[in-house]
Amino acid sequence: MLVPSASLVYGYGKRINDPKMMALGAWSAYEVNIKENGVGDSIGRMLPALFSVEEVISADAKPPLPRDVWLDEIQVMVARDRDGSFDGFFVAMKGGHNAESHNHNDVGNFVIYIDGKPVLVDAGVEAYTAKTFSSKRYEIWTMQSDYHNLPTINGIQQSPGYNYAAREVIYKADDQKAELTMDIAKAYPDEANVNSWIRNVILNRGENIIINETYDLKEANSQIILNLLTPCGVLLNDGLIMLKSSELSGGRMSGSAQIRYESDKLSVSVEEVIVEDRGLKNVWGDHLTRIMLKPKNLSKEGTLKLLITE
Repeated sequence: MLVPSASLVYGYGKRINDPKMMALGAWSAYEVNIKENGVGDSIGRMLPALFSVEEVISADAKPPLPRDVWLDEIQVMVARDRDGSFDGFFVAMKGGHNAESHNHNDVGNFVIYIDGKPVLVDAGVEAYTAKTFSSKRYEIWTMQSDYHNLPTINGIQQSPGYNYAAREVIYKADDQKAELTMDIAKAYPDEANVNSWIRNVILNRGENIIINETYDLKEANSQIILNLLTPCGVLLNDGLIMLKSSELSGGRMSGSAQIRYESDKLSVSVEEVIVEDRGLKNVWGDHLTRIMLKPKNLSKEGTLKLLITE
């Protein structure tokens, strides 16, 4: 579970007069038990935090858990079944571009949680090294689109840079569903030979999540893969991927789900992704699993669909 800096979030919420943000900061303080364990932050944040500890831990502690969030400037959607509850489906998805601060090549990536537990995930980032901020940054697996919930197009991954971005981004939300659609073709370099790749993610509240892919290629000359990254145990059946609840670090558990795919169109395989970084091990344990769905017949145009249920 991601727990933001308690004093920083609480203090910012107080400054802008946002009770929900203040409550989130107080909840973070409760989760990490800062009175017993300390504020556990950088020295620059630790010193001012010492003067607000008593205020923070005595405040109303509650994560806001909004039903719908749309941040249009950075093209980030957050959606869940109901306001104020971890229960049920949660999906977050981003558009944007590949020149963001601390960028990963991840335009169009999404994550899914069920009942507050991870099902399809973003691995996160390893401890910073000189390589992280060098010309070899995108040799690091956590920075690559192949290790996000994204397609590999004609054997090609996304590229870094401001021009590698989502286009034609459309967001919709109402009481029944939340939906984000975008063309992610321009996040890939010219050698991917892709005219358009329309990714559409729909949360049908209380029912399911649907992933629709509609693509138009200049040439279908190499492999297409739909990559999915999960902390769950994976069992494969014809047309069905079973994601089983698995123990993570610290005794936490992953979620569980079923992914239905079109077995007449797609084959599926898995590979274990070894986690060596200590920080990531503290979140996921010693490995994640990469699920790879591949079209059985390459063609320049096509549609693919995944249905995710509990």
